[in-house]
This record gives sequence, C-alpha cells and structure tokens, in this order.
Amino acid sequence: MDLGHWEFPHEFNVEDWFGFIYRITELNTGREYLGKKQFYSNLTKAVKGRKNRKHFKKESSWRKYTSSSVELNKSIELYGKENYKFQIISLHKTKGSLHYREVELQVIEDVLRTRLPSGIRKYYNGNISAVKFYPPATLAEELAHQAI
Repeated sequence: MDLGHWEFPHEFNVEDWFGFIYRITELNTGREYLGKKQFYSNLTKAVKGRKNRKHFKKESSWRKYTSSSVELNKSIELYGKENYKFQIISLHKTKGSLHYREVELQVIEDVLRTRLPSGIRKYYNGNISAVKFYPPATLAEELAHQAI
C-alpha cells in the first residue's frame, strides 16, 4: 500500500478508518510534532433540481501532508523531507476517537512545556485543541492493557 512518506508497521485499508495520529521527528535536532489527519473529507454539492445537497466523501491529500504547523513546514522546506521521520502512531474509526487521542497524547507528552537538553522546545506544537467533545467509551480491551 502506498503510504507516501508515512511509516506504519501494519497493512490497513484506508476506507476502514476515519483518520490517524502521527508523530514527525526532526532527525538532526530531535524536535517533534504530534498531530492528527483525516483520510477523507465530507463534502456537499448543490445539485440542480434538488432542495438538499448531495453528500459525498473525498480522499484527503494525507499521503503528501506534512503538518498544520507553519514553523515545522518551513523547516521541512528548508532541510528537506529526508531530514524528518513521518510515523503513523494509531488509526481511528471515528472523529471523536481521533480528536480525543490527539489531545490525550499532547497532554501526556506535555507538548507545550517539554524542552530538549539544549533548552529549546521539544515540540513544534503551539497549542492543544480547544475542541469540546465527549470522550469515547473506554473499551474493556483497552483497560486490560493499562499499567496502573
């Protein structure tokens, strides 16, 4: 399967998933970015003779996508993609699960405050999502694999 520049250790069918959580690592500095990307966008189109719009989904440009971070994208442009590791961390079936996991990881890894030994910020992330949502139910299988 063509993943573009993304790495993931397992085969998967894009149509079975809503989106993914990713980590981009700058190889020469160790700086990182944690984010999310949807595989598809839900769109509507006006159809002549119909009151309601036609709904359809279109695959996003996820294979070429780098980040929503302006600072990181400038660095990628300057140093080249080969200086970065693009990893898919997890796949998600729903929008809620995708958003929740991104925020959860960003909080756990303290992306806004963590610094490298040199003193510079470890993460390119400039904020943590302000989206309000109900967290998805925790599956029994997930609970069984927690170290408490």
